[in-house]
Amino acid sequence: MLPSFPKSQKILDEEWQIRMFAAKAEVFPTAFHPPVHHIIEGRQTDFQREDRQVRPLEMKKHSFTTSHDIKDGKGMTLEIFELKAKELGEQFGKQMWQTLADATEKAVAETGNELKIKIGALTEEDFFKMLEMGEKDFDEAGRPTGKLFCDPSLAEELRTKVAEWSRDPGFNSKVEEITYRKKAAFHEREARRRLVE
Repeated sequence: MLPSFPKSQKILDEEWQIRMFAAKAEVFPTAFHPPVHHIIEGRQTDFQREDRQVRPLEMKKHSFTTSHDIKDGKGMTLEIFELKAKELGEQFGKQMWQTLADATEKAVAETGNELKIKIGALTEEDFFKMLEMGEKDFDEAGRPTGKLFCDPSLAEELRTKVAEWSRDPGFNSKVEEITYRKKAAFHEREARRRLVE
């Protein structure tokens, strides 16, 4: 029987977790994680939407594997250990992105909040539609807390165009007007929520 080294194994497991989750966070940053409610038991659950419809929550188990050939009997070097933990973390992060993107696309199609924009042809009207779509949340300082997920080339075009449009006072006043309305709707929702609690 081979000897067992539980303390050493614990240290290795902890170091593996640190490296794997660091690699995952590079691919799928923690700031992008949607709020979640942990499910303790079972494989089936449901949720109630704002329109009071009860919907099943689709859960799917994902697994990630990596391997290392030890035929030579040398085991893993620290470099290979780092590489394998990173490889697994990157797979984890990519799967999280895919899951989030799929769920977002499904929700957008179902709610009709779809906005089709051709890269290279972004207009001010497209930008205003983006601001108008859906509910917006704000932090205690009154700053919007939502995140926009889009193609990197569209994100770059959006940054460039907004910087250009911001020189126009008419554009800025329209953005302020939409933001004011969204903030008022947010405060009304929050007041109703607090009354229910």
